[in-house]
Amino acid sequence: MKDPTKILCVKIFIDRASLMSTSYKANRVLKFFLFAFLVITLRVWHLGVIQREDKLLEAQKPQQRTVLVRANRGPIYDRFGVPMALNRISYNATVYYSQIAQVPTIVWQSDGDGKQIKVYSRKQYVKKLSNILAQTLNLDAERVEDLIYSKAALFPHVPFLVKSGLTEEEHYRLRMLEKDWPGVYAEIASRRYYPQGKVGCNIVGTLGAISQKEYLTIAQEISELKMTEDLYGLDESHRLAELKEKAYTVNDLIGKTGVEAYFEEDLRGFFGKKTYEVDQKGCFVREIAEKQALPGKKLILTISSELQHFAESLLAKDEKIRDGRSLGTDPVDKKRKSQKQPWIKGGAIVALDPNTGEILALASYPRFDPNDFIAGNVKQINRWLETQNHIASLWDGRDVLTRERGRKVETQPLTWDFYLETILPKDGPLKAFFKRCDDIKSAIQLQEDYEALLYFTNSGLPVPTEIQKRLNAINLSEPDKLFAADVCRMAVYAPAFTDSLIEQIGSMKISTYRSLCQSFLKEEAHAKQIAQQEFRANEFRAWKDVHQKQFLNEKRKKEKEAKTYARPYIDYLDQKEKELFAAHWENERMTKLSSQTFSEDLIRTFRSFSELNRPLLGKYRKFKSEKDLAAAFYPRGGFGFTRSLAYEAGLPPGSVFKLVTGYEGLRQGKNPTIIDERSKTGVAYTPNRILYPRFYKGGRLPRSAAISNGKIDLIGALERTSNPYFAILAGDYFEDPEDLAKAAKAFGFGEKTGIELPREKRGNIPTDLKTNRTGLYSASIGQHTLLTTPLQTALMIASISNGGKLFKPKIIKEAIGFKPDRKPLEAFAASSYLAKGELNAIGIPFPLFTSTQSQSPILAAVENPIEIQRTLPIDSKIRKTLLEGMDRVVWGEKGSARPTRIKGLVGNPILKNEFLSLKHQMVGKTGTAELLCNFSANPSAPAQMYKYIWFGAASFTDLLYADPELVVVVMLKYGDAGREAAPIAAQMIHKWREIKKKHSSD
Repeated sequence: MKDPTKILCVKIFIDRASLMSTSYKANRVLKFFLFAFLVITLRVWHLGVIQREDKLLEAQKPQQRTVLVRANRGPIYDRFGVPMALNRISYNATVYYSQIAQVPTIVWQSDGDGKQIKVYSRKQYVKKLSNILAQTLNLDAERVEDLIYSKAALFPHVPFLVKSGLTEEEHYRLRMLEKDWPGVYAEIASRRYYPQGKVGCNIVGTLGAISQKEYLTIAQEISELKMTEDLYGLDESHRLAELKEKAYTVNDLIGKTGVEAYFEEDLRGFFGKKTYEVDQKGCFVREIAEKQALPGKKLILTISSELQHFAESLLAKDEKIRDGRSLGTDPVDKKRKSQKQPWIKGGAIVALDPNTGEILALASYPRFDPNDFIAGNVKQINRWLETQNHIASLWDGRDVLTRERGRKVETQPLTWDFYLETILPKDGPLKAFFKRCDDIKSAIQLQEDYEALLYFTNSGLPVPTEIQKRLNAINLSEPDKLFAADVCRMAVYAPAFTDSLIEQIGSMKISTYRSLCQSFLKEEAHAKQIAQQEFRANEFRAWKDVHQKQFLNEKRKKEKEAKTYARPYIDYLDQKEKELFAAHWENERMTKLSSQTFSEDLIRTFRSFSELNRPLLGKYRKFKSEKDLAAAFYPRGGFGFTRSLAYEAGLPPGSVFKLVTGYEGLRQGKNPTIIDERSKTGVAYTPNRILYPRFYKGGRLPRSAAISNGKIDLIGALERTSNPYFAILAGDYFEDPEDLAKAAKAFGFGEKTGIELPREKRGNIPTDLKTNRTGLYSASIGQHTLLTTPLQTALMIASISNGGKLFKPKIIKEAIGFKPDRKPLEAFAASSYLAKGELNAIGIPFPLFTSTQSQSPILAAVENPIEIQRTLPIDSKIRKTLLEGMDRVVWGEKGSARPTRIKGLVGNPILKNEFLSLKHQMVGKTGTAELLCNFSANPSAPAQMYKYIWFGAASFTDLLYADPELVVVVMLKYGDAGREAAPIAAQMIHKWREIKKKHSSD
């Protein structure tokens, strides 16, 4: 039997333990709640006290919208205040995706029965927005929607351009939408405009979209400066601040050429911002604050736009004057005859102040219109850049060749006759052959015969007698026969011709056939454009409805596998549309294009430039495919619309370089006398009648153009442009052959002048003068491998005229503009700043809007100083001798540029009087550089000797050469003699005096 006392004790113990356990648990729960309350209290205190400012900003963000304000690009003016580059107001339609993102992706709404349904509110909003934008701006709504999702969403805080160049009416209609449609922004931006058009185009330059390489270069410089900013001084810190404040984005335009490129950072300016208050729906309430954008610097050029325009007009005018003046010796009858010239010849004029190095004109021909690059005129841009697309449009007849001739613009369609004239020698058997073989049937017969000949020959089989007989009857060399067959194959696509079609049109001239082909290709291009619009609206839209989701999923899967960044999906869709339309057009082409004019059989024979893909039968150095042969009418290096011949091309200077040879001789105290008289075996004599043979001391001496120049010293040699004199001076009298190269380097040849323009060429100075005697003789008269630019030549003449000062050429006279106060640079080191998340999202890892920019901007005007690169030892005696020689070139009895020998002055009394009025005020030196060129495409055509003509002039305000006024260098390609460029230099001097007089009176 159990003890009741023990049982009672156990019960009491259990009850007490139970009570203690309950009390313990309650105590623990109470402690937990107390601790949680303490944490919450601390957190509330931290939010309310420590993070108050940050959270206040964050709380206000949904009620604020910040918009970046682009800075106006700095204007460019000439030395007299004439605008060269300005900004025009441009109305743009843009979208801020960051504001669209405020619309919830999904919301739950009640239907009529009280049931909750999921609604994709943002998707609906974007669709409605796209429709209203398309309706307002006359765009495709579906395209706008795709752009918003695929591209605007990539940079949500940067305005995405939907349409530029809105009319004023469209702009104000868009403004009305801003209040009710968050994300829409009617941007008022500036658009670059070049009021002088083509004038100074190579100087002012062009703008273009910033490339990925350029964008990453700027980003990398920012990153490198940030990593090591503690080690740098004040200059590097300022550089870091400047790069950050400018804040390039991937949508920006950037200087590509000329001053626009070289002074990009000065012209760009600094971004600003506008902050708006909006309600809970994102609708505009009021403007809260504005941070003004700082415009770029105003650049004042040293150029006179009036003189520049005058120089360019002289170059365009002289293009016609030089027609037929490229003379060469006929190898058959040994007579001088006019040689074939290119469609555009080209030239350059440099005018500068010899007292300061300021460039007054830097003209080049041909030229381009920089406004076309701003307007996005694709056709004109292709023309100026001379792209493959431009050549294709010329071949297909969709465009024509153009050139300026004075005030007129001449056009030339690429007819068959013009094509043959361009690729064949001026006179010769090939030209005669194509006059006989000028119909479709003959062209087909020739190519089929040659293809058969090659087949039988390569197979080791005998060639049928009939084929061999027909080919033997062609009076051409074997290489030219093969070339003729390739030309026929390229022009007439024999495999597409049926026997019945040959019977119908076999007698048609090839020129007529090519004309029909070009007419058809123009019609096809128009029809294809319409068909593509219809395809996008119908077939491709239907394809998207069915396949788009799966198609894009596959693309994203491939991106993940390749570990590449996601491309905007609209790019994939555009590519797919292009592929699908190509197949669609192939099926529908004949249906849409066949007509009474163009039967299906005839259409099948037509080929566009892009379809000329067959390899040629023959092996040629320049051509491999039919496309290469079709493009043979166009120069391989282009005409050079965007390349300035004034400083971007190294050219042989000819006799202008004799001034350098003469200077070095005088510096060494050498001024010999020779008798420049040509004989059968020699080129000159010593004063004692000892012959200088043609081959002299291991080299070939050059001869003068004149049979006899008589007894001459250095002044006489300059006057009569004696070739033997300067060759003998360099070979016999210089202490070392390398002295000629050293003298050239002293004048700045072989190195860049330092002009503040991109793409300058340094030219070339021969390095073999000690071992190559013929090269030494040739270099002494401006030939051999010596290459200079007209700008280098102008600086050389300037240094002679001013007594030895070789200036660094100036293109910028002054820069005027605002700079932000950069004292509190430490603001950029802050870990927290306004709109940090938004800026990081668009790739700007630094504060764009800081107290640094809240300071008043500083207006600064910086004048570009005169800079002397080096001073040459040109004493008064050397200077006087060289200038007297240059004076006698123009005004001496036997001067190479004396007025009586200049064709351009004959029959032009006004120009002649202007020229004569500069007597002994203008001195100069002629130059005629010879070089071999071959403008024909056939293998048997030999290269011919052509000439680049030069005239370098210096003008003085007195007759004693005491006060140099202007230096002018004229270079013209494919002329006959340097003296023909002298009137251009004289006109430039007169024009400059007229301009100075006008502005001094003003």
